[in-house]
Amino acid sequence: MIGQLIRHTKVFSCSSHPSLASSIASSLSCPLVPVNLGTFSNGETKIAPLSSVGHGEHCIVVQSAQTNDQLMETLLTIQACKQVPGTFVSAVLPWLPYTRSDKTEGRNYPIGSRLVCNMLEGAGADHVVTVDLHSPQIEGFFSIPFSHLQTTALLAGELKGRDVVLVSPDAGAMKKVSALSELTGLPFALIHKERCPESGGISRMTLVGDVRGRGAVIIDDMADTCGTILKAAQLLVDQGGAASVEAVLTHGILSGGAVTAIEREDCLTSTCVSNSLSQTSNMNLCRKLSTFDITGLILQELTKFPC
Repeated sequence: MIGQLIRHTKVFSCSSHPSLASSIASSLSCPLVPVNLGTFSNGETKIAPLSSVGHGEHCIVVQSAQTNDQLMETLLTIQACKQVPGTFVSAVLPWLPYTRSDKTEGRNYPIGSRLVCNMLEGAGADHVVTVDLHSPQIEGFFSIPFSHLQTTALLAGELKGRDVVLVSPDAGAMKKVSALSELTGLPFALIHKERCPESGGISRMTLVGDVRGRGAVIIDDMADTCGTILKAAQLLVDQGGAASVEAVLTHGILSGGAVTAIEREDCLTSTCVSNSLSQTSNMNLCRKLSTFDITGLILQELTKFPC
């Protein structure tokens, strides 16, 4: 059915990550259409009519929404594409917003990620593509085709053969670290993290495993303020005796003073994040920050849909 409907592909670039949208369009040899965005006087988001959308086309909407406004841009763009009969819309959101709100925290707590999934479907998305979800259970919130891409094999190719110890900074990252260890043959260690019930801050961290005299590589799916990553790095150096510590993270949110802290703290030698989120301005501020490219992962998935 999809193959009968889709004749041409266009990539629509929302505001958050034009370089990723451009790379996808270039690799697919298809037109890149910047979405003309604006705001009404009361702050509501508006987009200009997408006159370039043709009947039966495959519309790829690219956005890594970090703000509520960017999420709204995504929804409006998807809906605009669906106004044309027969279109098939793939929403490419390498960073899916609200993934940390994946379960109830108690009575009357909302589940933000489920609401986002419902909104994407309601806007008309036919297919959603994302990378390294913070919580895999979010896949179950969708009733449309959902592609959860993982960077494990990509990272294994980069890490294999190095003399390092893989480190999980908390229990949540252990599954990925274990999979990487199996693919690369590298040893791994775990940091057990306890949080203060009142403040939610980290109250204690305990290293399980041996990193003494070796390079340690912290693996995680995301870093926001980098509080956990930096405390883990300090623990690995001070108590574990690691020769050096670097961090490899999929989503570099890097909010607040995270970039400044990465640059300032000597315990962390380098930090490598994917290009799921634009890092251009951050890299200008931090010499220890670099990126790895996930465009190929996304392209492999998009090319499964006939154009």
